[in-house]
Order: sequence, then structure tokens, then C-alpha cells
Amino acid sequence: MVEVTPLRNVPVRWRAYSLAIKNGHSEPTTTQGALRVVEAVWADHGDEPIGRLYTEIGTRFIVKGDVSPGAVSDALAAAGLDQSYGAAAADERWDDEIRGSMAEAIDHVGPEVGVPILVFRDDDTTAAIFGPVVSPTPRGEEALALWDHVVGLAWSPSFFELKRSRTGSPEV
Repeated sequence: MVEVTPLRNVPVRWRAYSLAIKNGHSEPTTTQGALRVVEAVWADHGDEPIGRLYTEIGTRFIVKGDVSPGAVSDALAAAGLDQSYGAAAADERWDDEIRGSMAEAIDHVGPEVGVPILVFRDDDTTAAIFGPVVSPTPRGEEALALWDHVVGLAWSPSFFELKRSRTGSPEV
């Protein structure tokens, strides 16, 4: 999304989806705390900073392997956001927002998926799809070609799945 959005002028509404909540984990995780922070930022600022914030959180959690609360604070700073949003990580009231976001995604794509979930809108019509899951991240023309194929598959009412086994570790 980050690669394609400016090249295709795609409007994005980033949403929260907690695999911990989906999988019934009762103890809050740092990831769930990060999603609470995302929801708090969105409530005040809308979509504009969310892509940056998700990218910064992902860089710390996935690329650097740092899933500490400090990583969320560092992500806020790197995204140019006030550190006070870090307090939302411990605030359970944001879980209802996360559950609402998840319910909306499931309404579009069904419950038997993970993330990412893409929902496309064209006037009053929607199409949704789980994926793509790619590694390494394609760039430039390769990213645009993949995007165009994914969009085409999503709008096909008879399409529901493509999958192959991973052949190596994710490249991030």
C-alpha cells in the first residue's frame, strides 16, 4: 500500500485488526497496545498519519524485532506524533474500536482470513480480499503490476483464493 498509494492515487482508510483478539487471547499484548495507540491517533487526526505510524510500528516490531512499549513510543516520535498517545496502549476503551474495525472487515471478506485485508469501494459496490502477503516488498513497476492484478481478482465475484507455501523466511 505504501508503495502503490502515491503512484495510483489510491485513497486509504487504514483500520485496526487484532489477531490476538481474533484468536481469543485474554492478555493484552504490545501489539494490541499499538493498535489502541493507532485508534487514538485516528480519533484525533483521521487517516493522514496512520500509514506513517503503521510503517514505523512495523519497522520496529518486524524489522528490528523490538516489540517493547518503547518501540511504540519511538514509532510515535518517528511519525511526528505526540508521545502522549502512548498512554492509549493501556486504555481498554480502544478495544471496542478495534473490534468494530475487525467486524467491518469480516463483514466484507468473511471470518476465515488473516491480515492484510483490502476493501475496495466503487460508488455503492464493494469488493474485498485477504492479501496479498508478499516478501520482499515489490517496488515500482513490479508493485503496480501486482496491485493491478490484486484489484482485478478482488472485483471478480468467482475468485476466492490463491496460495502457495513460503519457500523461505520473510524479507523485510
